[in-house]
Amino acid sequence: MAPGTKVVQRLASLFVRDDAIKEDVMLKFFLDITGTDYLHFGMWEPGDPLELEYLQAAQERYAEHLLSLIPKGVRSILDVGCGVGGNARKMAERGYQVTALAPDPYQRRLFLERTGGAIPFILSRFEDYEPARTFDLILMSESVQYQRLHLSFANAYRALRPGGYLLTSDFYKLDSAREIQVKLPSHFLRDVVETARAQGFLLVHEEDITEQTAPTLEYSARIAQRYIWPVLRLQLSALRVHLPLAYKLVRLFLRIPVKGEPIKEIVRTHLTPPDPELYRAHMSYRIHLFQKPH
Repeated sequence: MAPGTKVVQRLASLFVRDDAIKEDVMLKFFLDITGTDYLHFGMWEPGDPLELEYLQAAQERYAEHLLSLIPKGVRSILDVGCGVGGNARKMAERGYQVTALAPDPYQRRLFLERTGGAIPFILSRFEDYEPARTFDLILMSESVQYQRLHLSFANAYRALRPGGYLLTSDFYKLDSAREIQVKLPSHFLRDVVETARAQGFLLVHEEDITEQTAPTLEYSARIAQRYIWPVLRLQLSALRVHLPLAYKLVRLFLRIPVKGEPIKEIVRTHLTPPDPELYRAHMSYRIHLFQKPH
């Protein structure tokens, strides 16, 4: 998912029932700004300006490239962490039998709206999902980073037919990230590959698209500076002037520690994309195609 769109969901999950459907303001804001059906990074071409139309083209290029890696003979696909349906709809249009899965009720609402209810949707975390059938391929497009690797890959192995494929595309930390003070998101690349092999998967294809995806972070930083931070500051200023008590309560709320970290720092971390140079130096965006042996 593009940087910043997860923070509201994570905070809301602390206080809202799992079965409640609450509008994810940040997700809606991102979708309104970009006019896209994709929540993933884009694959930019050298020299592309950091403008909206080029982001949309880069995301479309990413989706096309990802689908081009689906092996021949695949018919049924489980789209894990399906977002709002961009990849799923594209796969369904090409004749694949797609089932979508995600844990967020609001994303389910958007997914069903944007796909016309034509694609089955399972509301569940993948680690908790109990497969009632097997699939030819499982797609995880920028959803690996949000899962517990050993549970997720073990479940993927169970949910695939013999000879089936696990196609993952996500960004990970390199070993050099252990030596720096800056906190970076996601798993370590080494852990992802080793966990997949430990679960019995064979690595069929690996591709590094770090450089092509890095401009997405530069574009996200521009969006944060131009839109997100000004809107948040405006809202806080309005509260301070018109509802001072509510303003004080918000200030207190932002100081509440969650797992030892104040909520305001969690918000800052997830609304501020990683520095593109840190990303290039200490992270890697990889596409992996794993196969379950026959």
